[in-house]
Amino acid sequence: MSLEQASEIQRRMYDFIVNYMKSEGMPPTNREIGRELNIASTGHVDYHLTMLEKKGLISRQAKKSRGIKLTKQVQEGIPVMGIIAAGEPLDIFSDASSSINIGSDMIETENTYALVVRGRSMIEDHICDGDYVVIKPQSTCQNGDIVVAVHMQEGASGSSTLKRFFQEKEHNRVRLQPANSELDPIMIPKSVWDREWQIQGKVVAIFRQCIAAA
Repeated sequence: MSLEQASEIQRRMYDFIVNYMKSEGMPPTNREIGRELNIASTGHVDYHLTMLEKKGLISRQAKKSRGIKLTKQVQEGIPVMGIIAAGEPLDIFSDASSSINIGSDMIETENTYALVVRGRSMIEDHICDGDYVVIKPQSTCQNGDIVVAVHMQEGASGSSTLKRFFQEKEHNRVRLQPANSELDPIMIPKSVWDREWQIQGKVVAIFRQCIAAA
């Protein structure tokens, strides 16, 4: 079950447990959790731990003061799933090849992934060749969203491109708009879009590696 379905105090408790285990190499006690979250009652702490356990986020060993275990591996950074074209569509990504660390306090990192941008079609949105775009997986979007649009080709896994999405109902088509005044948009009849294309996610953040001069 997703952490998003937990209450705010349970999310804070889970984050503390994760960070404590990273820094100390062992889980915290109920008293340590209560002290961190300003909860005076260990029974109150135990209640929220029980809720996290019911949501499948942790498991606990009875009669052990440090008996908390995480039920899934904590992701170190955001996985980089491959290359995305800011230009002509490229072959779709598949498996993670590396990861980038951006800090979970900056954006919601659960289920997100990163892609390396290739091309200059989005430069007027300050997305340059070599940048990382962080993608939130979803199959729907709103007009103006920057999305990963996938063209599913017969007998192949498909190809993907990074563009702004616009549904032009008056023309019965979808427009994939580059952010480069030198380039033309991709115009797709609605019937073709419904049959051959899909949205795989939208951009929620952009990161650029800066190399300091020697």
